[in-house]
Amino acid sequence: MNRNYFSKIILLIGLSCSATVLAASEINSDVASLINQRLSYMKDVAGYKAANHLAIEDLPQEEKVLASATQQAEKLGLEGESVKPFVQAQMDAAKAIQYRYRADWLSTPEQNWQPLPLDQVRTKINALSASILSGIRTDLTRGEHFSSEATFLQALNQTHLAESDKARLWETLQKVRLKQSQ
Repeated sequence: MNRNYFSKIILLIGLSCSATVLAASEINSDVASLINQRLSYMKDVAGYKAANHLAIEDLPQEEKVLASATQQAEKLGLEGESVKPFVQAQMDAAKAIQYRYRADWLSTPEQNWQPLPLDQVRTKINALSASILSGIRTDLTRGEHFSSEATFLQALNQTHLAESDKARLWETLQKVRLKQSQ
């Protein structure tokens, strides 16, 4: 066998490894991108709640979201209990972002901006939440369990999203599991 043949094999192996690394980072960024999109609506939520004198924390709504997400996760083949901390982390990060916006607006009110109506925003958030769970299931089914923390964290770039919020999202995402076959 000639040297050119071995060079081609090494090149193909290298390309295959690069594609695998790229695919893993795309997976991380896809789920992270959906989470980032979900969190992007928190300015609207904060603005709507501020304009309507509503509290940021809405425990009955959180209970509905958590119950719905757990039920959806189970239907998708995810272990519902493993999803709860991840969903709670998303809601806590969302509240933190809202509180930080509201704090900013105490000294510098937002000019020439109107928040979207809360029912419209919640519809979009619900759709993104479903996509996040579906993406997680797809990734876990493929045996790919979010191997690149740096890629995931980098994709989360919302204003007022603290590094500690990102870290908690990553940590709880790592604990989401597929349902075990009975």
